[in-house]
Amino acid sequence: MNRLICTTVLLAAVALAGCKREEHPARQRIAIATTIEPLTRAPQLDDEGSGRFADTDRLTLLVSDDAARQSAQFGYTPQTTLYWSELGFAAPGTTLTFAACYPEQELAGGRFDFDLEQAAEKDLLLARTAGVSAGTERTIDLSFRHAMHRLVVTYQTSDPDVALDAIETRCTAQSTCTVDLAAGTLTPAGTRQATFTESGREVRFLLVPQPTDGVSLELHVGADIRKVSLGELAEGIDRIESGRQLHVTLTIRNGRIEFGDAVIEGWEDQGSIEDEIIL
Repeated sequence: MNRLICTTVLLAAVALAGCKREEHPARQRIAIATTIEPLTRAPQLDDEGSGRFADTDRLTLLVSDDAARQSAQFGYTPQTTLYWSELGFAAPGTTLTFAACYPEQELAGGRFDFDLEQAAEKDLLLARTAGVSAGTERTIDLSFRHAMHRLVVTYQTSDPDVALDAIETRCTAQSTCTVDLAAGTLTPAGTRQATFTESGREVRFLLVPQPTDGVSLELHVGADIRKVSLGELAEGIDRIESGRQLHVTLTIRNGRIEFGDAVIEGWEDQGSIEDEIIL
């Protein structure tokens, strides 16, 4: 009899604990994992270019229910703990979109403007995961990608009189864009252009995705100056695209610059460039 009573009490306790879990699902922790794709300039990277954020890096996290047009915004670090109870609009089973950006941004209607000329950190990173069921215990993976395009220009020469490290490259391009974080889209904004200047035998520019004919390079090699449109060089490549890299190699020989291969690295091949510029 005592055994029967004890068993009954134990089963009742288990049932009560189960009821409590059902009554308070909102206290479930939202599990989020953040990763960074190769080529990202982030606080901690390995030799392959992949990496992770430092515990103090601040991101903007946007959780939205597109069907109900409701959303919640959070300042987020890898140490932040979020609970489903913080999403008052998200009933269990609601389909949500989790989107984030680094560095932290001020959102208006899920959007923000980004100006490369003014930004302290130009390597804007975006992540988006759709189809998340509210209340899930599964980890929500946020894989960050580059929002900008990276243009790399490398100089080479067999002429000992040419100081490659002293070459100055000026890149002029449209510098502003609007980012819709929830949709994961980026569009050029306005027509204002900015000029970015770098010196050395290999230079890198982060640029807003845009048509190549709107991007120009001005090359200062000693007393010689040559200006050329990227659209002229990259025949068959109409746009520089988000998260991609265009690498142009310029050979200086006998007083002139010869354009070698220009290919998109890390994604499908978009062609090559063979050209030369006479100074």
